[in-house]
Amino acid sequence: MTVVDAGQYDQASLLETLEKISDPEIEVVQVNGQRYLGCGWKNRKKLILRGTAGNNLGAFADGPHILLYGNGQEGVGNTMSEGLIVVHGRVGDIAGYGMRGGELYIRDNAGYRLGIHMKAYIQKQPVIVVGGRAGAFAGEYMAGGTIIILGMTDDSWPLVGSWCGTGMYGGAIYLRGEVPYQNLAPNTTCQVLQEEKELEPIRPYLQRYADYFNYDIGEILSQPFTRVTPVNQRLYKHMYTGFVS
Repeated sequence: MTVVDAGQYDQASLLETLEKISDPEIEVVQVNGQRYLGCGWKNRKKLILRGTAGNNLGAFADGPHILLYGNGQEGVGNTMSEGLIVVHGRVGDIAGYGMRGGELYIRDNAGYRLGIHMKAYIQKQPVIVVGGRAGAFAGEYMAGGTIIILGMTDDSWPLVGSWCGTGMYGGAIYLRGEVPYQNLAPNTTCQVLQEEKELEPIRPYLQRYADYFNYDIGEILSQPFTRVTPVNQRLYKHMYTGFVS
């Protein structure tokens, strides 16, 4: 494994140095807000980061495994196509923006507009798991994939902020525990999952979250889950030119 001290480089030279390293496993220490780490990587390299990652961590990634031991700023996993990002901390706004594949696990809370414009196609099924809570507009204009919000953090904030699922027309959002129904967009519908088989689609992701962050899967499953899906998959048909019903 190659170890790089981020404090010894400016932004551009750090990215250039990481691109040139052929070692399949790289550890970067003293990370302090550097942006675009792992951005656009089209390989299976493992990138271990220690510190606070700046904007667009793993943006446009297509395969790498990124482990962040610290917090992430805005745009973690932005338009990610494939790979894995595990954040041992919290993240800022628009995490998972436009994700098209891969998996993003966040131990703690996420900011506003989590997973907006997520989409899926055949085998490309993006997944975001948040261990804490998410801000307003989670799943906004979501077109596919899965968002899971667990509410494991001990605070008084609602599980999701206002307008969760606004404009959502595909995919599903799973909420654990008490659901703030007043914060869900009117174009969504909810189903409390009462049978164990109904959790089968997300059980592997719950187990991975438990494994990554040393949680007891039994504790995670001790609260009920609610699945949020769109009521209408063609919300804006009235705006289409020449649309005939």
